[in-house]
Amino acid sequence: MPQAAAAAATETLGADPVRWAVQTAAVMAAEILDEVPEHGGGQAPMTTLRRSTESAVLAALHLLLTQHPRPVAVSTEETLEGCREFARRGVPLDRVLRGVRLGHARLAHDLAAAIEEHVPFDQRLAELREVDELLFAYADAHASQMAEEYIAERDRWRGSDEAARRAIIDDLLAGRPVDVQAATRRLRYDICRTDVAAVLRCDHTEAGPPAPERLQRTAATMARAVRAAGMLLIPATDTTAWLWLALSAEETVGPAEHLRDALDPPAGVHAALGPPAHGPHGMRRSHLAALQADRIALHNTNDWLCDYQDVRLVALATAEPEHAHWFVQDILGPLASDGARMQELRETLRVYLSEERGLRTAADRLHVARNTVTYRVKRAQELLPTSTNAGNLLELRLALEIAQTLYG
Repeated sequence: MPQAAAAAATETLGADPVRWAVQTAAVMAAEILDEVPEHGGGQAPMTTLRRSTESAVLAALHLLLTQHPRPVAVSTEETLEGCREFARRGVPLDRVLRGVRLGHARLAHDLAAAIEEHVPFDQRLAELREVDELLFAYADAHASQMAEEYIAERDRWRGSDEAARRAIIDDLLAGRPVDVQAATRRLRYDICRTDVAAVLRCDHTEAGPPAPERLQRTAATMARAVRAAGMLLIPATDTTAWLWLALSAEETVGPAEHLRDALDPPAGVHAALGPPAHGPHGMRRSHLAALQADRIALHNTNDWLCDYQDVRLVALATAEPEHAHWFVQDILGPLASDGARMQELRETLRVYLSEERGLRTAADRLHVARNTVTYRVKRAQELLPTSTNAGNLLELRLALEIAQTLYG
């Protein structure tokens, strides 16, 4: 939740109700995604869903606080934007409304549990009845507004050039055949060249230009930095966009090097790069790799640019996050524990092994004394399970790389 929104909600409702709302919204989002998988589809759609459920729960709490008998404008901008995104993605309206019903059922259940816990016994029945009446009116108005917004956005989207361009991209990314000449004309981009894909993602900041403007500006700046022969930018959500840059045939330096050398970090925008690839199939390959790089980048916000070439091993190893977590726990044992000290020991051992056990080079990379490296490596090795000490060095290095990405 953006800080300004959290502060405003806390001022009106109080800190404890806001915390309750955020926790309830997280459970709500997980249940909706489990029952209606179409609501997901990547990190950005999940962020949109979480923002939508949080704002919906807070809106309901505001309604209960004011006890307004007939809610008129109950849908927040976050829930409406989520609804518009579903329309643009082609999620059927009945699936959208199924998610709305699931969310309201979870909210009613958790409010009833809160009443059971906090309201005196002799007042519970009256309180439950009042909450049920208000929630019924809220749910009815919310579903109606969501349906109206969905239909309006769907009709607008179907008649737009943007929708036609997105349909071509969806076919490309699904691996379906496309008419190359027709696609090139509609996209205004030659899909038969060598290009590199990127996923651009905006932070949820309160200040500064709107997200679409920042994404457009960043894309244009990146295109100039790599001397791109063409640029294709497709909005994905309200805060993310998909970018393809056509590369010159004579270019020998990788696009990531150009971008890091030529650009200052764009304010509030992160970019994840796929590898250069050729033709329509190459557009798909590079984009899917950029999505994986974006997933890894979410765990490390220190750098504005994440290149798939730098993280592809970790991306492959963490494709199943739960299995990756188990692997790290098995290989590192106590060294996988939380805390700054464990993080320091893991990072020292990781750098030491990546430098082929070179104390001097590891110390230079970590900006510490050689004796410090020696001590930390010894302590880290003492924490490793016995089976790891005698085991495969490749597994140890991989576990350290995964931990560095996922835990820091």
